[in-house]
Amino acid sequence: MMLTDYEKALLSGDYGQEAKQLMEIMLKVAEINKADGLVDVRHIMIGNTAMLSIGGKTGISFLERLADAGIRFRVPPYTNVVSIDIEQWQKIGIPKEYAEAQLRGIAAWARLGAIPNCSCMPFICGDIPKLGDHVAYADSAPVIFSNSYFGARGNRESDLICLAGAICGRVPNFGYHLDENRLGQVLVDIKAEIRDESDYDVLGYYVGKIVKDKVPVFKNLDENISTQAFIQLGAALAATGSVALFHCLGITPEVRLNPYLYGEKNVTEKIEVTDEDMRDTYRKMDTTTESKIDLVFIGCPHCTVEKVKHMADVLGDRKISKDVAVWIAAPSVVRELALRSGDVQRLERAGAMVLADTCAITTPTDMLGYRNLATDSGKGQVYLSGLGLNIRFGTTEQCLEAAVRGYWEVKDA
Repeated sequence: MMLTDYEKALLSGDYGQEAKQLMEIMLKVAEINKADGLVDVRHIMIGNTAMLSIGGKTGISFLERLADAGIRFRVPPYTNVVSIDIEQWQKIGIPKEYAEAQLRGIAAWARLGAIPNCSCMPFICGDIPKLGDHVAYADSAPVIFSNSYFGARGNRESDLICLAGAICGRVPNFGYHLDENRLGQVLVDIKAEIRDESDYDVLGYYVGKIVKDKVPVFKNLDENISTQAFIQLGAALAATGSVALFHCLGITPEVRLNPYLYGEKNVTEKIEVTDEDMRDTYRKMDTTTESKIDLVFIGCPHCTVEKVKHMADVLGDRKISKDVAVWIAAPSVVRELALRSGDVQRLERAGAMVLADTCAITTPTDMLGYRNLATDSGKGQVYLSGLGLNIRFGTTEQCLEAAVRGYWEVKDA
């Protein structure tokens, strides 16, 4: 495998033992996957930047050693959500010691040259790949979104590969970097009526379980699908399956460029999604019959500014129950725009918190005492129920109504 002089220096340990180990891991991954070499990468996102996933203080110390060795990223990576809102962590009850450790990690990323956007949706923050760009993302939601929405090329990478890629500017060339692996395999014929954004979460949740790691091609999907709905569809597909790419007839770029190649040539299976499939999935996504709600969480993946405005409109002049916390998660750039428009102020007057930098999955919700949670997120449902929380799933409007009422009515399930 051809290596640059810089990569050879990394491999020789000239930039420290940690950088040497990263290069060794990347080359071993390339070997295992029979990659013919490395490919230049233009966009990178590090996935596990939060205290709960980076390995706590041990992981942070690893980053600090990389920075101390003089490493600087050749491709500045965007960072994923962290475990705190950098400016508002005290308001939600995060212990000081915990917050200080997380802030050390953010400082280490900055020293290395990362872009500390602290969001699971870097595209909302300015990371816009072009059709055909090679990318390396370690969070499943941006992987599937970039592959599908932009026609960029990337695998579900590990954080170590993304770190190595950011340092040397290249990643192993296999999987979805290659033309032959990007063709549609399962036709998904939508017979159901899809209206609410949460319907797209349910659709992704249902289809992901069926197609697993194959490439679905959606037929009869609304060509006016919002960006937020597209984000949520992909995130749910990736959460219940291991889908990293999907096509939508008449919508996504590759299938529009060549409908036969990407939408028909390799399709060997067909499934239909009916209204009954959707209703049944909605029911299954509730993990509890408990009506009590401690926390309503909206923003997995992070909200667009349009969704923040929509929620402010839905709540209007009403007040959220004193017994329910409402967290709305968005990138800091979205929160800033929503502050300028007055939407954050409207939500805060109602009793909600618009959090930047974090989400309920990475924030230590157990430490804060939350047990019963309502969400409109398919990905959130998967991960939060996996953390042992009791979940009520519904539309954005249902979640906000439950917050105002103070409990989840059975008829809302």
